[in-house]
Amino acid sequence: KHASIQTAIFSTNFCESAKNGFFLILRNFARIGAVAFVSEVVVVIGKVFIAAATGTLAYIFMERDISHKVESIIGPVVVVMILTYVVATLFFSIFSMAVDTVLQCFIADEEMFD
Repeated sequence: KHASIQTAIFSTNFCESAKNGFFLILRNFARIGAVAFVSEVVVVIGKVFIAAATGTLAYIFMERDISHKVESIIGPVVVVMILTYVVATLFFSIFSMAVDTVLQCFIADEEMFD
């Protein structure tokens, strides 16, 4: 992941970018670790919140519209929550990549021009 970011930033080959990305992370381990931790917490909270909110809305709408047609609406609500969690995971993977990219751009810029 970090090698791909370095390749996009500096237009170097993959192996050189992997080496440069590794040493960039090594030199700035504390800052990158702190941002990665906060980013991961935001991602986990976001996924759980989105799945819970969608599950709650699905329960409300199913209770109102189809509760008299089915035995229990818990199964369909769980399926909705699982599908929502999968979709949220896909979207948050893009968010996580964007956070890593912006952070590496910031640190590389700081090292080059400071």
